[in-house]
Amino acid sequence: MRIRFIPSNETHELRQRVLRPAQTIAEMEWTFDRAEGSFHLGTEKDDELIAIASFLREPCEQLPGKLQYRLRGMAITAEHQGQGVGAALLRSGLEHLHQLKADLVWCNAREGALGFYGKKGFIAQGSAFIIEGIGLHHLMYRTL
Repeated sequence: MRIRFIPSNETHELRQRVLRPAQTIAEMEWTFDRAEGSFHLGTEKDDELIAIASFLREPCEQLPGKLQYRLRGMAITAEHQGQGVGAALLRSGLEHLHQLKADLVWCNAREGALGFYGKKGFIAQGSAFIIEGIGLHHLMYRTL
């Protein structure tokens, strides 16, 4: 497997297929995707994109930190989940955030991903909330 930087538009198909199948490809372009400092990672296996993650230069007013990034749209194909692909992708993103001297990364974690992020040092903040059409989420963060 190989992890590489990818342009935001390469995330769209996997974002839709794994995270938001009820939405259109056109809706997969998100605010801050192309913001200065934002970056996107993709994991390839046999020349196929099997996992993605976006690290967006987007602040969260509820959290401290001067240089915050939002982890958004982390998606792994169903057949590759549970094999350490997500952990490797997150680790690569965190290493790059350290190089950028970011001090905090945050995300809106789906209910089913709380354990994954908790094991990676993320802390839940506040109460659970619903993102319409997607489900129950928790604000989570990790200082860097």
